[in-house]
Amino acid sequence: MLALGQYATAEALEQYLGDPGHPENLFSFRHSMELDERDEYPEAIYALLNDWKVYEYYIPQDLGGKLKSWEEMLAIARVIARRDLTVAIAHGCTYLGASPVWLSGSTTQKHRVAELIKNQQQISFGLTEKNHGSDILASETRAEKTDTGYLLAGEKWLIGNASRSSALAVFARTQAKGGPRGFSLFLVEKDQLDPTSYGHLPKIKTHGLRGANICGITFHDTHLSSDTLIEPMGAGLEIILKAFQITRTLHAGAAPSLGQADTALRVTLAFALSRELYGGTVWDIDHVRQSLIDVFADILICDCMSIAAVRALHAATEQMSLISAIIKYFVPTTTEDLIHRLSAILGARFYLREEHCWGIFQKIVRDHGIISVFDGSTAVNLHGIALQLPTLAAYRSQTDIKSSEGIKERVATIFDLQQPLPEFDPQKLEIYNRGRDDILQSIELAIAELYNLKSNPGDLPSDVVQQILTLTCEIQTVIEAQEAHLAKMGSNAAKSSKSREMFTMSKQYCALHAAVACVQMWLHNRQTLGAFFQQGEWLVVCLHRLMESFYRPLDTIPSSYLENMGQEMLRLYAEDKLFSIVPLQLAKKDSLATGTK
Repeated sequence: MLALGQYATAEALEQYLGDPGHPENLFSFRHSMELDERDEYPEAIYALLNDWKVYEYYIPQDLGGKLKSWEEMLAIARVIARRDLTVAIAHGCTYLGASPVWLSGSTTQKHRVAELIKNQQQISFGLTEKNHGSDILASETRAEKTDTGYLLAGEKWLIGNASRSSALAVFARTQAKGGPRGFSLFLVEKDQLDPTSYGHLPKIKTHGLRGANICGITFHDTHLSSDTLIEPMGAGLEIILKAFQITRTLHAGAAPSLGQADTALRVTLAFALSRELYGGTVWDIDHVRQSLIDVFADILICDCMSIAAVRALHAATEQMSLISAIIKYFVPTTTEDLIHRLSAILGARFYLREEHCWGIFQKIVRDHGIISVFDGSTAVNLHGIALQLPTLAAYRSQTDIKSSEGIKERVATIFDLQQPLPEFDPQKLEIYNRGRDDILQSIELAIAELYNLKSNPGDLPSDVVQQILTLTCEIQTVIEAQEAHLAKMGSNAAKSSKSREMFTMSKQYCALHAAVACVQMWLHNRQTLGAFFQQGEWLVVCLHRLMESFYRPLDTIPSSYLENMGQEMLRLYAEDKLFSIVPLQLAKKDSLATGTK
C-alpha cells in the first residue's frame, strides 16, 4: 500500500475491479469491447461501481458523502478511465449534473440531490443545443416566469444520460435579450413534471463512446415550480463557468486522459516486448524504444501538472479559472498526440477491433477524441487563457514574487503531497485570476531552491542538479521573453485575444506552466516518492521535451538518463503499477492473456 493515504481509496477500488486484461472479469477489456460492438450501455459495470458506492464520492462530506479531496477523486476516476472511457463518462456524468447545485443550490436542493445520488439515481446537465454548440449565450431554451413558477421550453442536445437521469440541471434563457446575466439554471426532477410536457430524443450514434447514453431532451412549456431555480436569477453563466473549473480539471480533462494514456502505453508496451521482428523484439528497435520513453515522459508531465491542479482546487481556489483551462487544453491534446505516436508502433493492430488486447487500443483512439470537446473545446480554453495573459504578465512584472504574501505556503500545499489539504471552499472560485498563477510564478522560488541544492546536493547527483537548474533558468528566460512581447503589444494583446499569435502564446504558456509544475513537484517530494523520482533524471528528460516546443538549442540528454527512464517504465509494467509519479498498485495480472486470437 502507498504511504500517501489519499491514494488508498483508489488502490482499494482498483483491487475490487480486478485485472481488466482477464477476460472473465466483469470490468474487462473484452467485456467493454463486446458492449461497444453492440452500442450497449454498460449496465452491469455501472452496477458494479454502484455496489462499491463510487457515487458517494460525488457528494460532499457535509451532505453525507465522501467527497473530501479532489486529489483522491482524481485517482479514483483514473482507475475507472484506464479500463473504459465509456463507463467513466457515463458514471461521472452524475457529478457534472450535480455540480451547479453543490456550488449555488439552496440547502433543500443540495440535500435533495444528495438523496437522489445516494439512491443511485443519475443526474444530467442540460447545457448545449444543436444549433449553438459551445456558444451557450446563444441558447434558445427559455424559462418564462409565471405566477406559480416557470414555463420551460426548448431542446437540449448531446446530453449524457439525458433519457436515463432522474433529474437535470437545465440552462435556460430568463431574459429575452440574453447576455451574461440573461440565463439561469434550474433543477428539474422528471417525476415532478407533467409527462406529456417533455420528451427524450433518440440516442445519438457516435464515433466513440458507442454505448454511452448520449441523446437529448425537449421541453414543451413544461411547468416548473418556483423552488427549481438555482439562485440567484440570471447567474446561470457564472455558476457554469465556476462549475467547469472543477469538472474540466477532473472529469473532462486530467482523469480520462491520464487513465487512457496509461492503458495505451501498457498495451503497446506488451506488444513491443512480445512481438518478434527483424531478429529481435520490437522493443529492441532503437527508435521504438525512444518513442515509448518519450510517451512515458509525457505521461509524467501531465501527471505532475494534473496532481498540482487538483490540489490547487483546495489551496489556490481563486486561481482555477486559469489552471483548469491549462489542464483542459494541455493534458487531452498531449494524450491525443501520444496515442497517435503509439499507434505507429502497434502498426496494423491499432486499427483492429479484435486481436491484441481485444482491440482496446482502437477503442481508446475513438473514445478519447471527444475529451478535447467536453466542458469547453480546445479553442475555448486557449481563448480563456489568452484573455488572461496580459494581466498575468503585468502582475509578475510589478510584483516581488518571492516576498508576495502567502505564495510560499500555497506552493508548498499544492506540491508537497504529504501536506494535508485545506477543505475545499466553492465560494472562493472566481471568474478571473486577477493576474495570479502561483504555479508558474513560483519559478523564482524554485530557482533559489535549486541554487541551494547545487551548493549542498547531498545524495543527489550534482550533474543532474546542474542540468535541472540550467533548464529552469532557460524556462524563466522564455517566460520573461513572452512577458516582454505582451508588454510591447500593449492594449492590442487584449483586443487580439482570438488571434493566431495569442493562441500560440497561450499554448506556450501552458508548456511553461507544466515545466514549473514538474520542477516544483520534484523539489517538494524528492524525499518521499522513491529512488527513481529522487534522482531527477526523469525531470531533465521531461524539461527537455517541454522546451523542444520553443526551438531553443539544448544540450543532448545523457543516454544513461533515457536508459534509466526505460528501465523504470519496464519495472512499473512488470510490477503492475500505474505509470505515474505516484505509482499505485494495480490489480495483478491473472495471466499473460493478451486477447490475441
